[in-house]
Amino acid sequence: MLTIGEFAKASGLTARALRLYDELALLAPAEVDQGNGYRYYAPEQVDRARLVARLRTAGVPLPRIASIIDASTPGAAADEVLSYWRQVETDRASARKVIASLVALLREQDNTMNPSTAPDRRIADLITGLHAELPDADDLARISAARHRAQALTDLGDQLVDHFVGQAKLGGASWDEISGALGEPRDGAKPRRSENAFERFTDLSRHSIVLSQEAAREHRHDLIGSAHLLLGLLGEPRGLAYAVLMAKAQSEQAVRDAIDKTMPPAGKEKREGHIAFSPDSKTAIAAALRASSDLGHDWVGTEHLLLGLMHTEESRAAHILRDLGFTADALHDMVMTRLPHGQRPHVG
Repeated sequence: MLTIGEFAKASGLTARALRLYDELALLAPAEVDQGNGYRYYAPEQVDRARLVARLRTAGVPLPRIASIIDASTPGAAADEVLSYWRQVETDRASARKVIASLVALLREQDNTMNPSTAPDRRIADLITGLHAELPDADDLARISAARHRAQALTDLGDQLVDHFVGQAKLGGASWDEISGALGEPRDGAKPRRSENAFERFTDLSRHSIVLSQEAAREHRHDLIGSAHLLLGLLGEPRGLAYAVLMAKAQSEQAVRDAIDKTMPPAGKEKREGHIAFSPDSKTAIAAALRASSDLGHDWVGTEHLLLGLMHTEESRAAHILRDLGFTADALHDMVMTRLPHGQRPHVG
């Protein structure tokens, strides 16, 4: 029998990961000493553990790994891997150009770039991305798609800045002081909104927000609520929030069912154009920013949005998460288990 340290070295997994996989019934030890709780593994478990390690390196979510390693034959396991990868490629194909457009739109202009060429380059990126995303659409359809995305992101940036402007005013700050904080002329007028509120958001967290607006549109709702934000996170399987949700709920359908139970009835007409954020959603987004700062991170990923929803305790999403078995402390621990402190994720 191998100790957990010996087994970790042989398999390429950390002892912390092995303890987590034991708790999730993904990779249970062959024996546990009832006296001291030490875990022992059989040598024949090494190949299975190495497969888990390779699948995690490839970014495969833990519930999907369970399906792969529990397949009845190696051929069935291979089919599961191919099925997962086909889904990833489908998701990437639909999201890649959207993300490229959003990054180009929100990227802070490089101060060393020639000011006369920067706008042209940004517009070229947006045009190329939208054509690639909608290859068969006509010009009017592309105008509508571009407007929807721009308005969703503009609204979020405005709401974030407005929240903190309001807090500053409640704290006694003058408009001159707020204008100075925003880098604007101190002329006594109400300051304009910031254009770079998204600079800390990862590509996937931005995409999940766009998906939340589409979820509100599909449900014919007038506002983007916290449940729509949760659906947006669920629609981005490459994000860390999705992995955390799957680790607890075991299936995407279980989360969707929990959301559907609390979702308000659909409206009469499908909303076109801009959809604003509800008060709970604005609070959750602000909480996500605080969660990122509290953890010492310089990005806001899907995991921070999930924490923000949980910390907005009276929101619909927080009730859903509690019904799924989450607590604020447990959710924090699950996020930190998957994301070492201070390490910026590749996908977020």
